[in-house]
Amino acid sequence: DAHVPEDIGRLLAWLEGAVPPGILGAVRRRTREHLEAFRTGALWERWLALEDRILARELPVLLPPSGEGDRPVGALRGVVDLVYRDPESDTLVVADFKTDDPGRADERAAYHAPQLRLYAEAITGALGLAAPPRTELWFLAAGRIIPVD
Repeated sequence: DAHVPEDIGRLLAWLEGAVPPGILGAVRRRTREHLEAFRTGALWERWLALEDRILARELPVLLPPSGEGDRPVGALRGVVDLVYRDPESDTLVVADFKTDDPGRADERAAYHAPQLRLYAEAITGALGLAAPPRTELWFLAAGRIIPVD
């Protein structure tokens, strides 16, 4: 736990160069609130339990564009927040972190599900998996993990 305040301090300092000055105060406040909720909630314990099971964080992924026919060359790209092996089942898991309103986590899970399915598709193809990995959304402010089918 001793490293957490230093990490938060570095992140908040980084925001000064990345966020327009007019909204910097609000962004810093919200960032601090989300990180504190994460660190003091059930997700922190889960995160610590995964320490030696994490395979990737902030993993860039590419997928071919969807659809048929003659189209310009393109790709869908994204960044997978977390790929890990479940400590209990040893199955591969793709997780995405969300900062949505904690009271709307279930509703927002349905909204975010297509993004997570695309990430699972990218990981399945890249690793040549027989079946897609399990997927879940980590709602930081709500302190909840919601599986996505």
